[in-house]
Amino acid sequence: MTNLQPIAIYLPDGQILLAERENDLSFHLHGYENEVSISGAFAESLAALINNIASDNDRKRLALLEKNEWLHGLSSASIKPVLSPQQTLTGSQLGMLFVEMTDKCNEKCIHCYADSSPERNDFLPLEQIKSVLDQAIEFGEPYIQFTGGDPLIHSHLIEAVEYAATLPFKGIEIYTNGLLLNDKMLQKLIPFQPSFSFSIYADNAAIHDEVTRVPGSWKRTLDAMKRTQKAGLKIRAGIALMENNIDQAEKMPAFLAQKFGLTSDFIRFDAVNQVGRGKNLEMLQGITPSHRPSSGPNRKGKLCVAANGDVYPCVFSRHFKLGNISEGTLKEIFSELSYNREVELNSKRWNSCREQLSCGDCRIIAYVTKGNEL
Repeated sequence: MTNLQPIAIYLPDGQILLAERENDLSFHLHGYENEVSISGAFAESLAALINNIASDNDRKRLALLEKNEWLHGLSSASIKPVLSPQQTLTGSQLGMLFVEMTDKCNEKCIHCYADSSPERNDFLPLEQIKSVLDQAIEFGEPYIQFTGGDPLIHSHLIEAVEYAATLPFKGIEIYTNGLLLNDKMLQKLIPFQPSFSFSIYADNAAIHDEVTRVPGSWKRTLDAMKRTQKAGLKIRAGIALMENNIDQAEKMPAFLAQKFGLTSDFIRFDAVNQVGRGKNLEMLQGITPSHRPSSGPNRKGKLCVAANGDVYPCVFSRHFKLGNISEGTLKEIFSELSYNREVELNSKRWNSCREQLSCGDCRIIAYVTKGNEL
């Protein structure tokens, strides 16, 4: 790849593409989910569009690429923003809200993006959690994930789930290691029918416990998963991949199918990125999330509210703080956002986005929207 800065191209339906020039005769286009290289006459027409000198023939040629749905509108695209930064973040509507109830955790995972540990002590107050849930409804009917740290540590988890169940969310999920999940807690949660996502790293205790740095945690997590299924609640598995457990990408689907009957739709793999304690680990190349964000004109965005009230575009975009809910509502935070000036969009920034973030939408959002520098 060249060192020339990628160019942001704004499609009429609100999508954003990044055009990275590979050489004089070709471009590499990055979308929220997809990538493609174009060359020859197509590259010449794209260069004309970028330089604001595209002829009718150039636009007709680019229209031929629109058979790819994610490139729809390329022939009439703009190099200037055609949507607000809020729309860039949330898409057509908010699709997922992560609520990190606490940064305290009873594991000490070597890769934790949030630096959670038993020594951390931030907790979102229940009233603040309820306020965030109320505000989220203004931007759509997203899925809600209560996470952390470990949300089971929060003394008001059940009340938070109960309140969320009164609002028109698409679904409620609790993301946990399950170490504190007992039958008493499950019985209190059953009326509200949350689903559970369990963090598990291997098909054996040795590797899993090496990652969590808590002896016996593998067995306790498996027991919690069995207990949750027995209670009639849906479960899925979240598997972070790093050098310590990279071989588990092939082993875990069969293991989870045999143990819990989980299909691929209920198993998500993510490569560890250089965020939080993940900065200390070697990057894994060529791994994309097994579940990708929605794309197209109806792409739904995501937001994260951390345990200290900070708001991020995603749980992994922690270098990119949007604001804090103690200082303003989500609507007020969005009103303060702006796009980066063109001079700030450079190859170094784009390479940082690619190194630290897994999903195409997070990379593009972090690149084009003004926030903390990467």
